[in-house]
Amino acid sequence: MEINSMITDIILVIPVLIPLLAGILALGFWRFKRAQSLVTIAGSGLLLISGIYLLKNVYSEGILSTQIGSWTAPFGITFVSDTLSAVMVVLTGLISLAVSIYSITAIDNERKAYGYYPIYNILIMGVCGAFLTGDIFNLFVWFEVILISSFVLLTLGGQKPQIESSIKYVTLNLISSTLFLTAVGLIYGLTGTLNMADLAVQLKSIENTGIVTAISILFLVSFGIKSAIFPLFFWLPSSYHTPPVAVSSFFAGLLTKVGVYALIRIFTLIFVADTFLTHNLLLIFAVF
Repeated sequence: MEINSMITDIILVIPVLIPLLAGILALGFWRFKRAQSLVTIAGSGLLLISGIYLLKNVYSEGILSTQIGSWTAPFGITFVSDTLSAVMVVLTGLISLAVSIYSITAIDNERKAYGYYPIYNILIMGVCGAFLTGDIFNLFVWFEVILISSFVLLTLGGQKPQIESSIKYVTLNLISSTLFLTAVGLIYGLTGTLNMADLAVQLKSIENTGIVTAISILFLVSFGIKSAIFPLFFWLPSSYHTPPVAVSSFFAGLLTKVGVYALIRIFTLIFVADTFLTHNLLLIFAVF
């Protein structure tokens, strides 16, 4: 039983550790661009393999979860994976591998000299962390890791269109983060927990459904901005065309999908008591 628990811990955390270690190694090879690219490709390949192994275990055993530092739920940092999150980790490995290979020739030496590969790996780490977290505050933390690293990748090169688009990008995403953090504080004050599974239980006993719906709208707007859904997509057209194609492809393939994933997770697990307003809004936004 203890061995099985240890294996579960490893396969849930390893998709976050692999890009972290790859980023550290790439930083260590600061002067050797080719070594950085090989480390990043190897890290993305290992991430893909670990994601497939995670998906295989989730498919055979069901939902997997672990508590970091042996803190019992709902007080500790929870990593959890179901089929949806495991599939997203596999897609992250696949897309990151494709982009890292393409980056060898698509990214110029100037950007590589200013830390493209280390930041790219940290971005992958943030994406995997967002897919595997079982705690809504840690989801906020992973979103900020994604925001900071993506902002750096967006501005590498320092051209005027990049700076202009990055200001719009980071400003609107900081507004989204502020709404997100406000909603997290309100839901913690209401329930006394931030564990997603525990929130799903605690919110069922809240009699004031109005305040729950108001908090859910904050999450909807916050994640809507991050996922660029209608009508909150106005930052995206002015941002995605300015960085190199390798960066834009990763942004389009995964970054907005993290926001979509968060919407799916929140509104199928936590806010399910009063679905008339929120889910109909999601339906309208999805159609547009």
